Amino acid sequence: MPAMVPASTLGLMGRPRTGFAALFVALVVIAAACSGGGSSAQPTTAKNSNAAANDPAGCRFIVASQNARQIPSSVALPDYLISASAAPTVCYDKITFVFNQGANPTALPPGYKVEYKQAPFAPNLQSSTETLTGVRAILEVVLTPASGVDARSPSNPTHTYQGNLRLALPGLRHTLIVELLSTFPEPTDPNQGEVVWLIGLDSKRPFVTDAAANPPRVSVLIMN
Repeated sequence: MPAMVPASTLGLMGRPRTGFAALFVALVVIAAACSGGGSSAQPTTAKNSNAAANDPAGCRFIVASQNARQIPSSVALPDYLISASAAPTVCYDKITFVFNQGANPTALPPGYKVEYKQAPFAPNLQSSTETLTGVRAILEVVLTPASGVDARSPSNPTHTYQGNLRLALPGLRHTLIVELLSTFPEPTDPNQGEVVWLIGLDSKRPFVTDAAANPPRVSVLIMN
């Protein structure tokens, strides 16, 4: 006959199973509370909110760099420079060169190359930009085919650009001078003419370019 197990001993044998189940549930709840899955979104949201608050115009989304930017020409004949301007914005200093389409059938802008360069910019040429106090970096803007003189009538060439060789810079943040190199040597082929501007900055800044039609124009945006 098997030995009888006291009832008190049965109670001690049954309780550990129930206690283990309760302990397991407690550990699962604690682990879920301590895991990063539910809490990591809050700091990220706060960070994004702070970035948006500090950049209400979305300037951080503009893709700019210090690298040269070059776009080949979409026109076969020169566009003629008619105006140039400089204006401040929240995100950047904006320098814009506007053309008429000349003999081109479409009002597309000329090609361009914009890059940081050091003087001299042409043989026997000294610009005001390179000697101006405070200028620490210079962007060279070469637009081609382009000209400031419409020479389609050789006996009566017309100066299409009547503006200043140095632009007014009201309120610009980093741009100290924008200068047209009016004595820049021209190619022998008039259909490959170049218009060259220098942009003197207080430091080497990221920039981006933009071109548009109707009227043909090219802009250089120097980031703030």
